[in-house]
Amino acid sequence: MQLDDAEKKEIRKALDGDIYTVTRIRLPLLLRLDELLSGGSAVYNHPIVSVEHVLPQNPASGSQWRVDFPDDADREQWVHKLANLVLLTRRKNSQAGNLDFQDKKSKYFATKAGVSNFALTSKVLSENAWTLGTLKRRQLELIGAIETLWRLK
Repeated sequence: MQLDDAEKKEIRKALDGDIYTVTRIRLPLLLRLDELLSGGSAVYNHPIVSVEHVLPQNPASGSQWRVDFPDDADREQWVHKLANLVLLTRRKNSQAGNLDFQDKKSKYFATKAGVSNFALTSKVLSENAWTLGTLKRRQLELIGAIETLWRLK
């Protein structure tokens, strides 16, 4: 399929938007991205895979999230973006909730072997903190990977 420059631009714009709110594409897009990051070796049990926000949609007052993201506008701008989304099993996702980053990272993103079943989620494990800078860098990396795969550049 050949896309013209305007179509490529529109897709790049959509990828940089609030992916989580586009319910019909968020999981397929994240699964395809995860497959790309895993080198094509990933195998999925689709009914048990879900999308989790690293930065929670509604962080508790007094949480580390409120310290790391004191500006509500910044938090709202980034919460549904590709950079903030990972894959988990449904069981783990329901347990992860609004925990602070270090707790989520150690309890829900890693398995007993210290890695995740998902390449997309494993990349989060290498982060020391989840900040605005982390999200901006990750957004560029993930969109860049998709742009290369889909020849959007």
